[in-house]
Amino acid sequence: MLIRTRGLRWLFLLGQIATVSLLFCLWLPLAQVRWAGGELSLDKYALYLAALLLGVLIGYLTEPGKADFACPDFRISTNNALWQAFYSCGCLFVYLVGTQDKTISRLFLFSFLPALYVALVVTQRYLPGLLIRASFSGPYEQRIALVGSVKKAVALRPWLNRKRAIGYRPIGILCDDPKPESLTGIKVLGGLADLESAIRQWGITQVILVEFPQFNEMLQHCTSVCEKRGVRLLVLCDFEERFRHAVTLFEDGDLRFVGLRQEPLEDPFNRFCKRALDLAVALPVAGLVLPVATAVVWALQRWQSPGPVFFRQLRSGMQNRPFSLFKFRTMHVENDDETRQARRDDPRLFPAGRWLRRFSVDELPQFLNVLRGEMSVVGPRPHLPRHDELFATAMNNYSVRSVVKPGITGLAQVRGFRGGTPTEQDITERVRSDIEYLENWSFLLDCSIILRTASQMVAPPKSAF
Repeated sequence: MLIRTRGLRWLFLLGQIATVSLLFCLWLPLAQVRWAGGELSLDKYALYLAALLLGVLIGYLTEPGKADFACPDFRISTNNALWQAFYSCGCLFVYLVGTQDKTISRLFLFSFLPALYVALVVTQRYLPGLLIRASFSGPYEQRIALVGSVKKAVALRPWLNRKRAIGYRPIGILCDDPKPESLTGIKVLGGLADLESAIRQWGITQVILVEFPQFNEMLQHCTSVCEKRGVRLLVLCDFEERFRHAVTLFEDGDLRFVGLRQEPLEDPFNRFCKRALDLAVALPVAGLVLPVATAVVWALQRWQSPGPVFFRQLRSGMQNRPFSLFKFRTMHVENDDETRQARRDDPRLFPAGRWLRRFSVDELPQFLNVLRGEMSVVGPRPHLPRHDELFATAMNNYSVRSVVKPGITGLAQVRGFRGGTPTEQDITERVRSDIEYLENWSFLLDCSIILRTASQMVAPPKSAF
């Protein structure tokens, strides 16, 4: 099914290219001879056409609106046509400016561009329907039989209705449910054992198992019958429902696997890029900012709460391996419980310590942890081992966040989930953001989080204290 849709889109693009090329060839002599009154000159016009077609291609591949190919929406079609026309004009003007070409007919240029837009609107609106009727009629129509439970087939009905336009015609269902008549709108062709006779009787060309069979015998039977009768067999993947979790499919050598998530940072090149960004940020901060900040913090501590400048605490790192995290001390030395999370108006904080925490100045020594390779600039915040055990009871997948290095800042922090976690909902939202980060990591995402963190240091959110 995906192959059909993908093939249609390439045919559509070829149709657009042919239409624009034909229009260009017809418009050129009209503009040159009839309107300009001169003789037709083909010098460089092939290059102008190539620039226009390149713009059509780029515009198609980057279309802002992705409408249903079988039922194109007029608004989306006109917007996409305008998008393609914009790129076509852009490519042509870049060529003209880059080559300082002044030989193109201005009359041709400014009369052709509106015609180009009209042609693109027409193709966006009507060409898909023409291609579908030409491609999926007669022997190319697929007569589909569903096999499996009524409940799963009902859930599949909207998808089947959308696929009717590309030649998929549902004939009926084979099931052993006690009340198959509850499936209104689809004919019951018999039980699961009647598959071969139903294929012969109804001219079935494709069978869809609406759920992965629980028994190998059923799957082997369907495979054998379909192969014997020359019928296509598809099996709806319901792994996400069975795992109760989103899954990813991947290959390694000759083997295929099902995993619970994508992990971009398992790629050594991605890890290299992330480490390079860490060093690019941490080296200037540790070498230039941290010494000055240390002197200022030391002076504030001498004034309000004498004691050590730095505070070291055992935290859980990657794969829950413990490490010593560095921070500027913001609490009095006489602290009865260092593991208790700080609260707003916490009496353990000295006055300047509140200011240091609000503007995240106390986190600056953690760039030393980054240089040591224990942390990253961006990642899930490291917690105390005791807190990890507590939070893991609130969320079953809490420990997933430990598959990457902890960070000074992270996606959860820039979304406002920072500081203490007084409620189970706070823990849930923070962990969801952490897992979303490790599943969707990119170099640009790290850069974005760093910039957003910098802006929040200047204007701290309400959750900062």
